[in-house]
Amino acid sequence: MLVDILNTLFEYSKQYIEVRSDINLPMPAFSLIEQDIHGRFVPIILINFNLIPKNENILAHILSHEWGHHVLKHIELVPPPLHNMPTQQERQQKENEADTYAANFIKNYSYDKQTIIDFLHKHPFDLKNRLEILNST
Repeated sequence: MLVDILNTLFEYSKQYIEVRSDINLPMPAFSLIEQDIHGRFVPIILINFNLIPKNENILAHILSHEWGHHVLKHIELVPPPLHNMPTQQERQQKENEADTYAANFIKNYSYDKQTIIDFLHKHPFDLKNRLEILNST
């Protein structure tokens, strides 16, 4: 299931993003960029499989959202200094863009939107907005 989703995301974006499991992550997933031992910058998605139901639709939505952050260049190599942090409105805009990327991926590859909607209802952070984006595609 995971490999199929990752291969489909690669096909969709033409970008490779490394995915790592982290059972200590306090959220379902998180995106970052690391430097490898050769000094190359590597896009990474950390995912806590203990916080996600074993369902390909939900996993596809979560991964495509994080993938979207990378594709849309939301992830910075070096975090900005504290005096130049993005505003709440700028952070919300990036979340909306990543949700839109995920919604388009879900639609293009015919994942079950209702399963994702049911999952989002159990995790109601920004629920109305996220449902509106998911249903607008």
